[in-house]
Amino acid sequence: TTTEASNSQRDGSETIKKNSDNTTTPSSKHTSSPPTMLGDVDLEMSFVPDVLDPILSAFQAIASERNIAFDVEGVNDELPGVLVCPKALQEAVSNLLDNALKYVTLRKEGRTTVKNEFPRVRLRLIPNEKPYAAGVTILVDDNGPGIPPEDQTSIFQRGFRSKLTSSVNGSGIGLDISMGLLSRMGGILQVGEGDSNSLDGAVMKCILFRDPELC
Repeated sequence: TTTEASNSQRDGSETIKKNSDNTTTPSSKHTSSPPTMLGDVDLEMSFVPDVLDPILSAFQAIASERNIAFDVEGVNDELPGVLVCPKALQEAVSNLLDNALKYVTLRKEGRTTVKNEFPRVRLRLIPNEKPYAAGVTILVDDNGPGIPPEDQTSIFQRGFRSKLTSSVNGSGIGLDISMGLLSRMGGILQVGEGDSNSLDGAVMKCILFRDPELC
């Protein structure tokens, strides 16, 4: 998926390699300690709200242009720091938001309306819940048609396009890239389960860790 916010479509390994080749001291806005290596990847102790702030501002503008409600919840100083590659995290989350904004306008199965008349996308930040180790979970959900159970594994395969979303332009590589980026940082990307707090559409769950080497 090509994100409008970043205006690029880079391979995940390329993004992290560029960051690991950069020996410049990281900005204090994103990190409170020197980089740490996980395999061949440079990770920084970062604060997720600071890392995501630039892309959230961009997607807020995109959503406004498309008449889509876009909310961000859970931004506070009580969230723990996590070890990530900031640029890679920005790209991974950008792909999730780009998908949400593209597909939220599609109508739900069984509805008589041509499209979703009141599209809404939300990003939530919460501390990791058990059984996961300390860190931050990023939830991107919407009130669109959701992800059919039979597609919930296939959507992470490069080039896969669901019948439900095939009417919308796309390449089917965004989730594959995001999963690759997050995996190399020791993170997890999965389809989330809907609950009483979700928006009754798709839920994507990104789990980051304070110490990924221990997970």
